[in-house]
Amino acid sequence: AGMVSTAYGVPNGGWAGNRTRQNLPALFPDPNGTLDKRGIFVGTKAVIDAIDAPNDGLKVTKFKNITSTNTTPPSLNGTFSSLDFALFRLAEQYLIYGEAVARGGSGGSAAQALTYVNALRFRAYGNNSGNVSAAALTTDFYLDERGRELYWEGHRRTDLIRYGKFTGSTYLWPFKGGVKAGTSVPAYRNLYPIPNADLIANPNLVQNPGY
Repeated sequence: AGMVSTAYGVPNGGWAGNRTRQNLPALFPDPNGTLDKRGIFVGTKAVIDAIDAPNDGLKVTKFKNITSTNTTPPSLNGTFSSLDFALFRLAEQYLIYGEAVARGGSGGSAAQALTYVNALRFRAYGNNSGNVSAAALTTDFYLDERGRELYWEGHRRTDLIRYGKFTGSTYLWPFKGGVKAGTSVPAYRNLYPIPNADLIANPNLVQNPGY
């Protein structure tokens, strides 16, 4: 609800599938980008009570098939975006630097990490109101900040595995393990299964444990 496909540069509607569970919008001070401009969501019901309820969950509007000059490039069949997808972002390098320092790395400094983080937050807020102090720069802060900065860019699974939170029950999110409230997931899920086609093509391969 609340989204018009032509406003996003995909006149034929696209594939949709851009709802998020409530734990992502909860990372932001508000879900409409009033303060932190990175968190812009559409909808009125953040909680997903049922996966098949199309109006449950806020919609992510981070990416559009519209350029910075407000033009719509030709999209494939009016369905798919033709804009480039960023694979390497300076913002991520700033966050990698900071996380490494927070984990005890000796190749950087806490002062520089703070400068990097607040540069990102100044861009996000448009002023210094979102700046944080050095004391805030814990490893958990960086996990949350990566969520705010890099959501919808394919990083979250790897981040949670690195933090030891993807499997097990210490960190739950809605519908983790197929349960609405979230439940423990076995550790073997940290690895993907090797595709059967690869196993057949190469008998020397051994399937990852658990599959």
